[in-house]
Amino acid sequence: MARRGENVRKRTDGRWEGRYIEKYDSNGKACYRSVYGSSYTDVKNKLKEHKKVTSNVSIINIENLCNEWLESKALTVKQSTYTNYYSVINNHIIPYFKNRKARYLTNENVELFINEKTVKLSEKTVHDIIVLLKQVIKFAVSKKYIEYFDFNVGQPKVKTKELSILSNYEHNKLINYIQLTFNINKIGVLLSLFMGVRIGEVCALKWEDVNFQTETLRINKTMQRIKNLDENAGTKTKIVIDTPKSQKSIRDIPIPSFMVDLMKKYKTGKDKYLLTGTVQFIEPRVYQDMFKTYLNEAEIEDINYHALRHTFATRAIEQEFDIKSLSEILGHSSVKFTLERYVHPSEEHKRKNMEKMSVFY
Repeated sequence: MARRGENVRKRTDGRWEGRYIEKYDSNGKACYRSVYGSSYTDVKNKLKEHKKVTSNVSIINIENLCNEWLESKALTVKQSTYTNYYSVINNHIIPYFKNRKARYLTNENVELFINEKTVKLSEKTVHDIIVLLKQVIKFAVSKKYIEYFDFNVGQPKVKTKELSILSNYEHNKLINYIQLTFNINKIGVLLSLFMGVRIGEVCALKWEDVNFQTETLRINKTMQRIKNLDENAGTKTKIVIDTPKSQKSIRDIPIPSFMVDLMKKYKTGKDKYLLTGTVQFIEPRVYQDMFKTYLNEAEIEDINYHALRHTFATRAIEQEFDIKSLSEILGHSSVKFTLERYVHPSEEHKRKNMEKMSVFY
């Protein structure tokens, strides 16, 4: 005998029908599906089987969904990438949605969430949240926790910061300072200023990466400090040395002749780090602080270490490097990125070009 609330009934054609929730649509509304049988017991048994399969649809909440997605990524992405995912989810997504069911992820609710974050956070952070949330929603759809919906929340345009570069005067002043006070630690500054090497790449370099026969420098790893997700660890952060963020970042850079001569004087064992000449490394955060000290001692206005790489790219353009070569030296994904992101003519270079118009007066 059918009971009230069971969603089981006997049809006029003599068959029995049972209804169950198969999924939820983009508005969170339940979508039902029917099973049929010749008897009440037959339909009840069929409903039990279907409810086993679809139980997660109504049970899983957004926190568990996010953690399940994170687990699926643990072995497929770099530690640093996973840590970024973990931070976005635990600092922004889970605190907002809390224990709401996965079916709460609708266009309207996601838009409310993004609007709130847009008021409080930078364009870059909001952009990262949207990109990650799209992946989580796609995962939820693939698991049939929710029905597919067109995620049309607009992404904020991330403003590209115009990085500062050293003027010609500051450039020369820094080089003079390094020449007068040179030690092996300062070789990293030269690698960034004359070869465009990133600070994380500089810190990870060992002497085995220097090929004196071909006079090239092999860039195939980078160093960074990330959040330590191991609850039993004694430290909140840890150093990770891994391959660079993209395949294009793995590259061989020709070493300028003056640097080849300089590096030969300080060469040590292949397993030693370039910046120290020992098995002990200098991490990026510490090297950034050391660079600030160099600037202070050289009486140069404070700038971020990455400005050295930016200065290299700008000087290379001024010296008429071909863009394709420069893009490969910098390890960029495309020539377009090199032009748009890093190459900005200096005021001095623009003025020099404008003076060429004087011949027409």
